[in-house]
This record gives sequence, C-alpha cells and structure tokens, in this order.
Amino acid sequence: MKKVTIITPPEYEGLLLESLGKSQVIHFTKVTGSEYESLRDPSEEGVDYRMLYNRVNTSYKEILDMVDFSVERRTPPLEELREFTLDPGGKVDAIINEATSLIEEVEEKRERQQLENEKLVKELQAKLDAERERFEKEKEKLVGELADRVLLSSRLESLQALEPEQFKSSFAVGVVKNDIISKVAEYLRRYEGTYYRTAPISEDESFIFVFGSEETQKWVEALFLVFDIKDIFDTLDSQDILLVLDPARRAEAIKKYEEQLKRQGEEAGPGEVFEEEKKIREKIAELESSHRQRISDLRAEYDQKIKENEEKHRKEIAELMSEQSEKIGKIDYYVTLLRMFSSRRVHILRGMVISILQGYTPESRVPKLKESIKKVEERIGENLFVEVSDLGPEDKHAPTPPLEMPGFLGPSWILTRLRGWPSAEELNPGYISILVFCFQFGLMFGDIGQGLIYLAIGLALRNRFDKGMMKYLTNLFIPMGIAAIVFGFMYDSIFLVEHAISHQLHEAGLHLPFNYPIMPNPVHEVGELMNLIFMIGAVEIVLGALLGAFNAFKEGNYVGMIGEHGFGMGLYVTGLYLSAGSLFTEGLDIMLMVGNWPFKLMIAGMLLSFTEPVLHSVLHGHGLSIESMGEGLGGLLMTFVEGLANMFSFLRIAAFALAHASLAGAGEALGHAIGSGILGLLIMNVIALSFEFVSSSVQSLRLLYYEFMGKFFHGEGVPFRPFRVNQG
Repeated sequence: MKKVTIITPPEYEGLLLESLGKSQVIHFTKVTGSEYESLRDPSEEGVDYRMLYNRVNTSYKEILDMVDFSVERRTPPLEELREFTLDPGGKVDAIINEATSLIEEVEEKRERQQLENEKLVKELQAKLDAERERFEKEKEKLVGELADRVLLSSRLESLQALEPEQFKSSFAVGVVKNDIISKVAEYLRRYEGTYYRTAPISEDESFIFVFGSEETQKWVEALFLVFDIKDIFDTLDSQDILLVLDPARRAEAIKKYEEQLKRQGEEAGPGEVFEEEKKIREKIAELESSHRQRISDLRAEYDQKIKENEEKHRKEIAELMSEQSEKIGKIDYYVTLLRMFSSRRVHILRGMVISILQGYTPESRVPKLKESIKKVEERIGENLFVEVSDLGPEDKHAPTPPLEMPGFLGPSWILTRLRGWPSAEELNPGYISILVFCFQFGLMFGDIGQGLIYLAIGLALRNRFDKGMMKYLTNLFIPMGIAAIVFGFMYDSIFLVEHAISHQLHEAGLHLPFNYPIMPNPVHEVGELMNLIFMIGAVEIVLGALLGAFNAFKEGNYVGMIGEHGFGMGLYVTGLYLSAGSLFTEGLDIMLMVGNWPFKLMIAGMLLSFTEPVLHSVLHGHGLSIESMGEGLGGLLMTFVEGLANMFSFLRIAAFALAHASLAGAGEALGHAIGSGILGLLIMNVIALSFEFVSSSVQSLRLLYYEFMGKFFHGEGVPFRPFRVNQG
C-alpha cells in the first residue's frame, strides 16, 4: 500500500476528483502533516455543499424528466470553474436560475399544447352533439311512421283473432308468449272443468282464452301474474274491445282497417311482415349505421389532429432541449461535482492558492493513478504535484485491499474476513487460513468417498449463488473436499470402508515404496495418532508465534517481537513439546526433564514474555515501574497457561478422527444387527456426511481462529474502498 499526496489549484479539484473517481484507484483520507496546518477544510469556510447539491439536484431531476435523450456531461471552461471555487453559492444560484428558465420554457410549451388539445376536444364535442341531434330527429320521424303502421296492423290482427263468442264465454283473456303456452297449459289441466283456447296474433304472441267456473278465476289471475301474461285490457283499448262484443261493428272495423292498409300499398294478413314496414326498418338500420360511422370518423379525425399537435410540441421541446444540451451537460457536471464535495469520503484541505488531497492506493494501481492524473494535466495544460510514498508511523490505519485469489479460492477469503480485516501493518493471512483450515479438517474427516461427494457438490453449486453465505459455503466445499480426499488416501478409508486400497494392492501383488496407510489408524493406533497431532499443534502454534513476530517487525514494534505473541510463545511451545516427548520416550522422570535443554527453552520463552512489557516501559521513558513488572508477570503467566491449553486443545483433532473411524465399526455392527451390511454402512455414511461434517468444520474453525490466528492476527484493519464516480 502506498500513500498519495496531490497538490492542485482549487479550480481543478473537480476535474481531479472526476478522473480519480472514474479510475477507482484511491481511498481518500484526512490530510495529515504539520506543513498543511494553515489550510482549511471546506466545511470550515461556511459552505454547505450538501445543501447546494440538494438544491441543484432537485432542478436537474425535473429537467431529466423532460428530456428523451442521454445527457452527456460537459466540463465547464476553466474560468467558470474558478468562479465556482471563489463563490460556490453564487454559482449554484446562477445554475438554478438557468435550470428554472429552461423548465418554465418547457412548461409553457406544454401548457400551449394542452390548450390546443382542449380546443380540439371542444370542437369534436360540438360536432358530435350536432350529429347526434340530426340523427335523433331523423330517427324519431321514421320511428313515428313505423309506429303508426304497426299500431294499425296490430289492431287489425287483434280484431281478427278475437272471436266474439269465445270472448263472451271466457272469464280470462290475455296475450301470452308462444314459447310458454305448454307450461301454462300444464298448470291449467290441474283444475277440472278448466280449459283454454289460443288464437295467434304474430309469430311470437297469441291470445289465450280461459274457460271454467268462477271458483278458479282468482287462481288463473295469479297464474297470469306468474307467467307475465298481459291482460287484454292492457293490450287493446276499450273501443276495440267493444267492437269485439258487437259482431256487426267488428266486421265493419276489420273492413275499414284493411282498406286503410290497402291504401298504403299493403296487403294485410295475420302475422305477416308488410313490405313498407320492412323498408322503414331498413332505413332506420341504415341511419344508425351511418350515424355510428360518422361518429367514428369524427373521433378518428380529431384523434389524428391531437396526435399531430402533441408531436409538433414534442419536437419543439426536443429541439429546445437539444439546443440547450450543452447547458444541461454543464448542470450534470455541477451536480456530480457538488455530490463529490459533499461526500464524506472526500477530504480536502483548501487555501487561497492550493488544495491538498491525500489517500492510499495499492502499489499495483500506482500506474493507473498516474495515468488518471496525467489526463487532468493534459486537459488543464499544467502539471500537478503528486507524491507517492511508503507508509509512515502515522499511517497505522491505512486501508488494505482484499486478497486477490484465483478461481474457487476467491470466496474462501471469507475465512479471514469473518475473523477481521488485515491492517497495513500485518501479514494478510488469506492463503494461510485456507491451508490451515482445510489441513485440520482433513485430519478429522479423512475419507476419499465422502470427500468426493463434497467436492462434487462444491463444483456443481459454485456458480449457482451470486451472493449470501451459500456463495461462500459452496465454494469452501471444494478445498474441504480435496483435503478429505488426500487424508482419506493417507488413512486408507473410502466411505468408511477401511483398508480397501491396501487389500486391492495386496491382491494385485503391488508394494509401495513407503509404509501404507501413511497415517496411524485412529482406532488401533491411538497413541501414535495423538503424538502426531501433538506435534502438528506445536508446529501450528510456533508458526503463529513467528508470524506474530513478523507482524511486530513490520509494524516497527521490535520489542513486541520477543513477547507472548512472538518468540516468547514460540520458544515456550517448542520446549513444551520436546519436554513432553522426553517424558513419554525416556520415562516419567521429572528431574531429568527439568535438567534437559528443552525445559530451558520453556523457561527462556516465559522470561522473554516477562521482559517485553518491561522493556517497553523503559524504552518509552517510564522506567522500571510496578505496572510494567505486573504486566510482565501477566505476560509470563499467559504464555504458560495459554501455550499449555492450546497444545492440549489440538487433541480434539485426534478425538474427531477417532470418532470418524469408529463410525466404520458402528456401520459393520449395525449391518450384522439388521442383516444388511450395505444398509448399515449407508446409515453411518449419512451420519458422517451430516453431523460429523458440521462438527469437524466447527472444530477446525475454532482451532484456526483461536489457537492459530490468535497468535498474530488482530483484524482491526480498514477495507480499501476506492472513491468512485459514475461515467456520466
């Protein structure tokens, strides 16, 4: 990581921020250095850039809603940028006035369009009303003619259908629909002595005469109501009914109606459709069709006029916006500039002549950084001061970029991120954490078949999830599966079937150049396995202590290299492992162990842990104080207790390896019990692939974070988040 300091005239701040934001190469930080104390932060000048940004952005959004093209950002001339630097508030007022003027001009055109549209709508409505009035008058005239003819024909048909004798002898007469006569007849037959007669009037209706006793009269009246049979007095007027009762006058009336119809050129007949009536109906239908077509034509005509009007004004607005595109592009630039100045991630110290920006960039991005600054220099025709330097003591909280890992290892970076973010003063343990985690997992979960399953799951699902914990978990299955396969080969275990490879080699008569299986059998060689795990634990703790010493050296804390997170812990654990080994190999002779040199390494490590805080106190001018002696004693005790506890904590690897191997025996026993060896083995494999997999993963994670990474990794760093600006 490199520290970057840039000195620029104030008017070029926006150009510089825009170029750096597009290239995404720098993480800005507050400017430090005694030489910059005379400069001020823009917030101290009384300028509220957030408020200015909100004002301009509100007007700009209104303009964006009006344009139908992509706005191209335009950089204002340098003289205009100088004006902005000297008086941001005044420049913003001018920008808002320009934007308001443009918005008002567009609104004026839209109002004019609306007024013209309303005028066209009123014209259309007036023509539609006139057309409807004409149509109603003509239709009313034709309908009147038709009504007269229908009435005359209807009266003739009614008189012809009504027989005087039937009318006199019946106690109920009505007009019934032809399609319900059968239903009415069914009800009338239920009363003895009641019968009916019908006389057709037209194709749809007939007269019905009901005869019988007076006792059934009320019931028949109710039946007429139920079936909606119209009473004769509701259909014919009283004059026609009187004519029916007088046969002579009835015959005269029929003759008169027939003559009237003949004079109109019609030949009357019951139920017939007269030619003249048909012509009138056709005229009405033609009139209605013509009216509908006229209405449709008027609406289509005015729809087209409205569309043409809208298109005309749309083109006018588009031409206006196109003419003002340069002005809109400048407004876009000022919106971006004010957003950058109001960002909490941008820190600037400004004077009357110069402005200072500071930040951090990875060493790999320095060329891209210089290229971005060079573009600005070519644009302004001047050179800017740029200093790229190594981190100093004041840069303890410099950001660090994520470790760039290839392929499936990329999401595995989550192992380190969950523990913390590495700072600039410490080693990034991304690769080491994956290696140690998978190594410990393989020791506990060594099985070729089960490892292949998790490897296949990881490969199948690695690209299925784009975010979330499943993205990281499925990618972790790949290195975990590989570790399980490797240690499964070393344990000689395939789906909990032990010595499968050994038996195949023996039957084939093949001999490997090394002892196989390589790893001790967790069930039959528990002692050898525990000795191996004890050694692995010691190596991991010593490696963690050495990495802690390296981080202290990198930080410049040279005294810290010898303490409990450095050589002190490393010497103590080395001596502890060798001393414990001598107890088991040479007998439980405590005095012999105390006299051997490994024990002296233990003492030396604890003394170094005691010495570290004391030396810190002396070197920082506090002298040999009681507090420093207490801290030294605490460091000694922590080294003793923590180192011992960590060593024994690694024995959990042996315990889980033993549990995994024991499932093979349990599967065999279960197979004998249920009479199916394959089913018993299958059940145990399911248990191993679920419960034991989770347990082994959790224990491996615990050993990684506490016993190993706790010796050197603090995780108090800041992620590198480059300043960004959209391309515009």
